[in-house]
Amino acid sequence: MKSQAATALTSDFARREDRDLIAACLSGEREAWEALIHRYQRLIYSIPLKARLSPDDAADIFQSVCLKLFEKLATLREHDKISSWLITTTSRECWRVAAHSRRESQTPSSDDGSELDFLSQIPSAGLRADEQHELLERQQMLRDAIKTLSERCRQLLTMLFYEREESSYSDIARRMAMPVPSVGPTRARCLEKLKRILQNKI
Repeated sequence: MKSQAATALTSDFARREDRDLIAACLSGEREAWEALIHRYQRLIYSIPLKARLSPDDAADIFQSVCLKLFEKLATLREHDKISSWLITTTSRECWRVAAHSRRESQTPSSDDGSELDFLSQIPSAGLRADEQHELLERQQMLRDAIKTLSERCRQLLTMLFYEREESSYSDIARRMAMPVPSVGPTRARCLEKLKRILQNKI
């Protein structure tokens, strides 16, 4: 169980920019590595799941990508673009796992000497690779921006936009201990803050 000091240190790393966080990782700060993986674990997991791979495959891919990141971290040039590297690396791992699964379940026909195009067998998410890449980067940028908001704004936006079950303003007001008429204006202020953060990142 983490001590309060260790928890505070990890929280400090979680607020750092990617470049500073990676520098701390390279200096041997274990908490920095934990913060880096925690920041991008949702992004990494989302890619195999969107490719309709199994949860077990997604877990294996997550472990493989984390290992590759650990091995390559010192040689990565653009530390402020690590999300792009992770998207590319994870996508390649998805292709590898999908191709391996296809080889195990199918025998390529050699009648015409051709081989199966395993990558073409991966179910399409409806977007081109470059569009999917851009979408994932934007989603990660949004998650990073939300993390910089106050706890109250994070909680409110999570309930409004990220929970599976839609919550009414009455439910939100009760859970946040605030008057129902305050939910709308608070939502507007939080979204305005989020907009400013994103404008500074673009």
